[in-house]
Amino acid sequence: MVNSVAIIPTYNEEVAIGSIILRTLQYVDKVLIVNDGSDDKTVEVAKLAGAEVINHTTNLGKGEALKSGFQAIGDVDVIVTIDGDGQHNPDEIPSLIKPILEDNADLVNGSRYMNGPEENTPAYRRVGQQVLDTATNVSAGIKVTDSQSGFRAFSNRASKSFRFNDTGFGIESEMLVDAAEAGLKIVEVPITVRYDVDGSTKDPVTHGVGVLLNITKDKIIRTFKR
Repeated sequence: MVNSVAIIPTYNEEVAIGSIILRTLQYVDKVLIVNDGSDDKTVEVAKLAGAEVINHTTNLGKGEALKSGFQAIGDVDVIVTIDGDGQHNPDEIPSLIKPILEDNADLVNGSRYMNGPEENTPAYRRVGQQVLDTATNVSAGIKVTDSQSGFRAFSNRASKSFRFNDTGFGIESEMLVDAAEAGLKIVEVPITVRYDVDGSTKDPVTHGVGVLLNITKDKIIRTFKR
């Protein structure tokens, strides 16, 4: 029997998190919330909805939240990561985990752009994302269409391959780089996204520049270590 868990990093997501947990629990055995220093009712709502909770007393960043989640789950067959702000559709989890269950992938990347431009993505965001996609692909030696996706599935093998050096949003790119360097099988499946529930607390330009700098720095460090 397949053992599965979803990790959801959260920061002040009391509005959407209950629904996300309940819908996610239809497809996985356990939901683990990593509360990254929220000062609203995220923890209370998450527990009422049936999730287990790891608490960060202060906001450490998405990379640290994912690190805590992966370290806590132990050996499981399938791990899903999904954002807690309601942008992702939990009903798409089966399509994400299918390649893992069929042993066709170790990391499945949910892509908003696999089938071409996503019409609801603001233009300024897509331009920035394309820059980050290119930087990630060059750094990792891969070709993905949505390097900044937080909606992914992982095999047990993949879960052991991540450094978790990046504490912030650059973790999405770092995980792809780590998976590629470990020789893992990476595939993409199409996903949808909602922008009318955008809960981002960070300016997208600042976010993008920070991620790009981290990708570049990481590439330089890894090159000199070889």
